[in-house]
Amino acid sequence: MRHPARIVVLGFLAASLFAGPAFARPEGSPEPPAGGEKPPVADARPVVLQAPDVELLDQDGGNVKFRSDVLGDRIVVLDVFYTSCGLVCPILSAVMADLQDSLGERLGKEVSLVSVTVDPATDIPPRLKEYAERFHARRGWTFLTGKTDSIAPVLKSLGAYTADFTRHPAMILVGDARKGEWTRYYGFPSAELLLAKVNELAAARRVPLRRSEEEQRSYFTDLPLVDQDGREVRFYTDVLKGRTVVVSFIYTSCMDVCPLLMANLTKVKTLLGEKMGRKVHFVSISVDPEDDTPEELKKYAERWEAGPGWTFLTGRKDRIDWVTYKLGQYTSDFQEHSMLLLLGDVKTGRWVKVPGDQPPEAIVERIDTLLGKREMGE
Repeated sequence: MRHPARIVVLGFLAASLFAGPAFARPEGSPEPPAGGEKPPVADARPVVLQAPDVELLDQDGGNVKFRSDVLGDRIVVLDVFYTSCGLVCPILSAVMADLQDSLGERLGKEVSLVSVTVDPATDIPPRLKEYAERFHARRGWTFLTGKTDSIAPVLKSLGAYTADFTRHPAMILVGDARKGEWTRYYGFPSAELLLAKVNELAAARRVPLRRSEEEQRSYFTDLPLVDQDGREVRFYTDVLKGRTVVVSFIYTSCMDVCPLLMANLTKVKTLLGEKMGRKVHFVSISVDPEDDTPEELKKYAERWEAGPGWTFLTGRKDRIDWVTYKLGQYTSDFQEHSMLLLLGDVKTGRWVKVPGDQPPEAIVERIDTLLGKREMGE
C-alpha cells in the first residue's frame, strides 16, 4: 500500500518529465543523443562498479565500510539524493519506497536498498534519519553520509559525481555485488522495472554453476595463444581447465594503470604464499598483441618477478580480441582497457569481478572465498 506522502511525490513525476530541468551529466558519461530528443523515462546501461571501501556513516550514526559492509555480496538497489532536494530526489525515494514494499521479507536478507547523499556537509545522520522515516524506510534500506573526501570517491565510482551537487543525475543502480554485474538506470525507472531486474539477478544466482567441460571449452574458446616462453597453449585446455584463476589485462608499454595493477598483483602473489601456482594461477592477457611478443612478455614477467603459476599470453590479434570479448573485456582501443580482475573457479563455474586497485588483502580474501567454496563442494 502506498503512503500518502509518496502518492503526492509521484504526482509530480509527469510534470517533471515535461518541465525538463537541466541536470548535469555525471563525469565520464556518454553524450546524450543528438537532435534535441528528450531521453526516455529510464535509460538502462550496463556498468562496471569499482566501489571504494571508504568509511561512511549510516542514518543511525554507525560507521560502515561502503564496499565490504554496505554492498557486501548482496543484490543492491542504489540511488543518490540530498535531503533538501525539492523534486527529483523525493521522486526517486518514492520509487525506492515502492520497491521496498514489493520486496517484503527479502529486504535486508537477499536484497539491500542504499541511498547515498550528494550533500554530506548538510546531511548529517539525524537529517538522514528524518528523511528515511518520511519514506517509512525499514531495516535493509541504508542511508549514507560521511566526510566529503569519503563521499566524493563513492559518487565518482557510481557515475553520480558533479561539482554542483544540486545538479546530480537522476539515476538508480541495480547490481549483484557478488558477481560485479551492475545496470545504471538514468531517469525515473518504475519500481516494477527495478524489481524485475532484482528478480533476474536473484534467478541467475540459483542457476547451477557447473557446466560440462565441452560447454566451458565452447564458451571460453580453445584458441591457440602463445605464452611468455614462446609455447603455444590452448586457452581453455592448457590455461583455464580445472583451475582457480585470477585473470588480468595488460600491455607492456602501458605507463599508467598497468604498473599499478601489476604492483598490486605482485603483493597478492606474496600474500598467497604456497597457494600460488598450486591452488591459484594468474593469467595476464596482453591487449596489445601486435607489439607484445613472447620476448617482450618474458622481460615484463621478469621485471615483476612473476615466477611459477603466472602465465602471460599474447598471440594473433583476432584470437586475443575474441578471447577478451568472451571474457567481457574487449575494447577497440587497447589503451582504454579495464583495470578489472576476473576471479574464477573454472571447475565450478563461479566467477567474480574485482577492481584491480582493491587492497591486496581484500583480493586475497575473495580468492580464499572461491577456494573455500570449492573445497566445500558448493
